[in-house]
Amino acid sequence: PTIAMARWNALRAFSLQGLSVISFASAGTLYVSHRGGMTAFAQEGAMKKPTAAVVHHCEYTVGQSSLANLHAWLQAKCTEALKHPGFLGAKILKSEAPSASKPLVLFVLGGPGAGKGTQCARMVNEYGYEHLSAGDLLREARKSGSKEGQLIDDYIKEGKIVPVEITVTLLRKAMDASGKKRFLIDGFPRNGNNLAGWQQQMDSVAHVGAVLMFDCSEEVMEARLLERGKSSGRSDDNIESIKKRFRTYKAETMPVLGYYRQLGKVHELDASQPVEAVFEKVQDVLKGVHAEDARRRAAVTVAVQLYAQDRPSMQRWLADKAPADRAELAAAFPAEAATARECTWEVAASLKPYGLDALRSFD
Repeated sequence: PTIAMARWNALRAFSLQGLSVISFASAGTLYVSHRGGMTAFAQEGAMKKPTAAVVHHCEYTVGQSSLANLHAWLQAKCTEALKHPGFLGAKILKSEAPSASKPLVLFVLGGPGAGKGTQCARMVNEYGYEHLSAGDLLREARKSGSKEGQLIDDYIKEGKIVPVEITVTLLRKAMDASGKKRFLIDGFPRNGNNLAGWQQQMDSVAHVGAVLMFDCSEEVMEARLLERGKSSGRSDDNIESIKKRFRTYKAETMPVLGYYRQLGKVHELDASQPVEAVFEKVQDVLKGVHAEDARRRAAVTVAVQLYAQDRPSMQRWLADKAPADRAELAAAFPAEAATARECTWEVAASLKPYGLDALRSFD
């Protein structure tokens, strides 16, 4: 999330050195503290945006009755954290609308032949998910003769990649048309461009609850695809195409998994096992995903992000202060009122490969 440029411009009256910012996005209020005192700033354009190297992200799911108290507690803790050396700023953001309106989305990823389609069919039958394949939607749109389909056909004939905006638009239309609240999106996002497009168009529309990663050795996937090729009629179920698809998968999709791992949302499943054994593991994962989603729908999500200029600064705070804060949180709020999920990541390492480098500046 970013603060609007108008808010950033409000900071231009103050010098940069020692600047700390707390943004309360839900209230639309910006607080500026400066350890050396407020200083007038005259030269237009001389101030650069500070760049955070490390981000610590916490999410709290709270009931409406606990929201005001939690918000006050977090404000005090952020103010205290910013007194630590090396900290640049903090943000507290509250979801503007109840999360219940957002449908649950599970991304289903895995190499070609890992058995994604088989497991998706079982989840549809057992749990009522709507199964969407980005590739299938593009192929159907291309054959439809619509203006959108003609555009897709033109891109493919010219050897160009279909813009991610088109793919995401097709996914959203299919989601809206289904009338359901749970979706499996198969084989998407395939790369950083897909990921950026989804976040830009769908982050406020749908909630990504998990990424199901069906892991399988290349030898097993190759054997399955060659066997399938005997009856599938698919032109890409041949040894040369299979190896090319493996290379593409590793080069493009694996970094996307790395991004979601940092958010704690990737669930790896051994897809080399028999279908029934794999589905038992899927069911175990879904129990936890559905329980967390039920809490999301019944409450408000508050996110806190702390920004530090380097990892040692963040590690000192995590070691010295974070444990006491967690204990205080547990004592101040009942377990049913506040649950926390947190992670820490290097900004350059986690965002730049996915075309999201614009998020480096904490504004």
